[in-house]
Amino acid sequence: MSASILFLGSGGARFVVARQLRASGGMWMRLGPTQIHVDPGPGALVRALSTVPPCNPRELDAIVLSHKHLDHSGDVNVLIEAMTSGGFRRRGAVLAPADAFDEEPVVLPYVRRFVERIERLAPSSGPYRIGDVDLHTSMLHVHPVQTHGLHFHHRGLRVAYLPCGRYFEGLAADYAVHRPDVLVVNVLRYRDEMNVDHLTWPDARRVVSEVRPKVAVFQHFGTKMLEADPPRLAAQLEDELGLRAIAAYDGFVLDLETEIAAATG
Repeated sequence: MSASILFLGSGGARFVVARQLRASGGMWMRLGPTQIHVDPGPGALVRALSTVPPCNPRELDAIVLSHKHLDHSGDVNVLIEAMTSGGFRRRGAVLAPADAFDEEPVVLPYVRRFVERIERLAPSSGPYRIGDVDLHTSMLHVHPVQTHGLHFHHRGLRVAYLPCGRYFEGLAADYAVHRPDVLVVNVLRYRDEMNVDHLTWPDARRVVSEVRPKVAVFQHFGTKMLEADPPRLAAQLEDELGLRAIAAYDGFVLDLETEIAAATG
């Protein structure tokens, strides 16, 4: 596959991650020859090396964090070491919001010298070049730490990643501007019962209905979302909106070109 996303985990939130009800390894993106690991949470390295065939961190072009919470960044330092052959081969890039480096940093200072490039992501900025991929950021999300959505553009293919954050007016419009073919949405909660800064399922449905990607993929599920049966919810949304809707699972490989072609055929 020339363009794919491997979901090394599909779980989110403290309880799901702490109990590993779903894995938390983030996403391994292959866009042509460019390989990017997005949000390598706890267990990311083990998950990457356990796939068949295994993902090779020494082939990574970049590691990208949407934000610094541990379920998105727990393995970032060990991935940097793996990407750079233990620091003996200076290569690759690490891109993350500024507070991942500057305030209670999750990217440790000693590993930063192992990579060729450090980029402090700013809201609504870019392009940041990674191989033959252009990365743009969204506007700032409503979340306790600096959090940006990520828009990957590769040879006419557009993939957007909407990470954690509370729904607010203007969020969907900001993503719609990039006209993503594929939209990956973190949907932690089924309903808003605790008033936290995360999307609920109704929020996610609203965003997808406004952005109108060809393919919508849901992941980063909390316990209540898992109980609500994400594949069932995705199937209902697919029928409702007339677009491809998928509930990710651990180890799921999204063949971007095939799914987009199926959605438009």
